[in-house]
Amino acid sequence: HQEILMDRLEELQAYSKGWMDITQADPTNVKALEAEAARFGVAPVQYRFRNENVSELKKVYMGLALVYGDKQESLPAITQVDTLEYELSRAIRSLLSDGPKPVIGLSTGHGEPDIIGGGGPLATLSSRLSETHDLRSVSLAGDQGVPDDVDALWVVGPQKTLSALALYHLDQFLMRGGALGIFATNTRADMRAMVPQNVYHGMDGFLGHFGVLLRRDLIVDRVRNGLMGFPVRQGRTVREVQLNYPLIPKATELDGDTPVLRGIDALLAPFVSSLELADPLPPGVQSEVWARTSPASGRIQGIRTIDPQAYQVLSPGEETGSWPFLVALSGRWSSYFTGKDAPPPSQPGSHAAPRLRESAPARLVAAGSADFVANNIPFMLNLADWMVQDEALIGIRAKNIGVPELRPIPEDRKGLLKLANLLGGVLFVLVAGLLRKAWLLGRSKRIGEAG
Repeated sequence: HQEILMDRLEELQAYSKGWMDITQADPTNVKALEAEAARFGVAPVQYRFRNENVSELKKVYMGLALVYGDKQESLPAITQVDTLEYELSRAIRSLLSDGPKPVIGLSTGHGEPDIIGGGGPLATLSSRLSETHDLRSVSLAGDQGVPDDVDALWVVGPQKTLSALALYHLDQFLMRGGALGIFATNTRADMRAMVPQNVYHGMDGFLGHFGVLLRRDLIVDRVRNGLMGFPVRQGRTVREVQLNYPLIPKATELDGDTPVLRGIDALLAPFVSSLELADPLPPGVQSEVWARTSPASGRIQGIRTIDPQAYQVLSPGEETGSWPFLVALSGRWSSYFTGKDAPPPSQPGSHAAPRLRESAPARLVAAGSADFVANNIPFMLNLADWMVQDEALIGIRAKNIGVPELRPIPEDRKGLLKLANLLGGVLFVLVAGLLRKAWLLGRSKRIGEAG
């Protein structure tokens, strides 16, 4: 790791043409250096060293601090090198940037998951996003709408119906040229009772106006799917066993031309509904299907159970095909409220911003699953950069820097390899000698015939 890091830093130093200095130090057991490392945000980590005879745990420093004037950025512990180039580029860009970070708004007030303060994968997503973006909760229930400094807005899994006022705020955000991402779930899973619960978020007509039809179905894929833990009784005990779950399609039919999917091979889409694009789309609007399920998948309406055993065979009325579930649109739209009265403010006396009826160039991303967000962290990071039109980091994030792995030779192949090493050289010399002799005989024959 140290050699790879130093190689990368030396490349950056050469590129900087004298504007970058590199200093190495090992603070271990040196109090003054340990205190300095702490000020720079570099903390010791416990690292296990192993060889054939011993395994021991040591306290080591594996961090990096970047300092520019009175600003600093740190990588507290570099324990892997796969994302090193991206992490360095992100830190340097943040260090040299004078302006504020782009703002991503997260809608609240309709039962959406708490991404900013949540746990599990959402905590990972929030932490990674916060490195390059400011995250902000945005209430759609009030009269203020989406703040002007919000660059992109995500609506993730509302469990309650959005009011006309909330839809108006989303509409006006798009009209002013915002980037809107909607991850809507039509079916919520009750894993205890193993039954589906319908979700009515009220965004069907809104999405339809902008060119996206969110169908009220559920996609099943018995061939390519993800895993889910289910309780299985074994004797007197009940254990959780990971089973392939047809209701978590694993999509590999991805649009390789979009930078958002660069470096991503597959996406998981739990409890996902299919999407369709309007034909024709609104004038001046372009669309892309970013992801669709495998041709072996099916879509079903009116399911009554989420028990995986129920999906071993085709269900009555199931349509088989490759179904889109993640789409992107860009262009200019007319307002959803064209020809309609604007919703009245929630508080008497409140004054709304001037109404926009035609949009500036805007972006809309829609997915038929809210659980998609927590299950595809790399994609969501790329999406955040794409939506705020900061796509330079996407290509860097997609690169992998790996240390070549030396694998031990299996015992059953060692003898064969030894024999090849011993006889390979002899056989090579023998074949070369025979070829040379044949060439000399042919040459002598040609000379004799010429004479």
